[in-house]
Amino acid sequence: MSRPEAAGLLEKFAPISKAIRKGDLSAFKRSLGPEAGNEKWFFQKGILLTLLHRCEVLVWRSLARRVFLLTYQFPSDPNSKKAPTLDLADLVTAAQYCQRVLEGWEKPVDAMAVMQSGRTHTNSMFMKTPDLVLSRGNPKQLDSRQGTIFGNRLPDLLEIEAIVASLVQQGLLHGFIGHNQMKFAILGAKQRGGPLKAGFPDVFEVIKARADREGRETDVPGWVRNERKGGMGGVVNLSGIARPAGSG
Repeated sequence: MSRPEAAGLLEKFAPISKAIRKGDLSAFKRSLGPEAGNEKWFFQKGILLTLLHRCEVLVWRSLARRVFLLTYQFPSDPNSKKAPTLDLADLVTAAQYCQRVLEGWEKPVDAMAVMQSGRTHTNSMFMKTPDLVLSRGNPKQLDSRQGTIFGNRLPDLLEIEAIVASLVQQGLLHGFIGHNQMKFAILGAKQRGGPLKAGFPDVFEVIKARADREGRETDVPGWVRNERKGGMGGVVNLSGIARPAGSG
């Protein structure tokens, strides 16, 4: 990132990579939306839709992994043969939370704690407060690509099941969906070193293996290396100019 042509790229792409790593759908959508101030720049460079469609699937994979870590109870018996599972209802809850955040819902402010300089009253442990509240009237109206699914549509179990099935089909999750219980079951947890390694394969390894199978192991999308005739009969040769990321 020290090259002159890389100036400003870190500020634009770091929020995207952070959202992918954390599985934060709301942060991912905002990093590519008008809130971040980079939407026009990505669009002018011709990569806005590519980032939205190619990276969103990785965010869903990370979100599923994070929900699994938060909800799965590891068996006390090391010899248990029961497959580790992710309850799709828990993933629905997480996706709906992200949708609410995109619509402008926020964590409620504890007025009593503010008045007491951060200290909470003893009775607060018996008082249930909502996770999110809408502080500005009506929910924000989102366009089709700003929501987690489509605009202001709240994700439901059927849609989350379809997303998980797509992740399985692409090799980003390893296992199967039990439709009766609506759970994702991980296969080969003991053989592969635990449920995380078995159920959530390394993304790079998955993509590389797919490229090897399809004979595209040397292809870099968007990297022009050979001569190409222009629209007016001219020849454009970018060989030696375009460099793969990290080549120095």
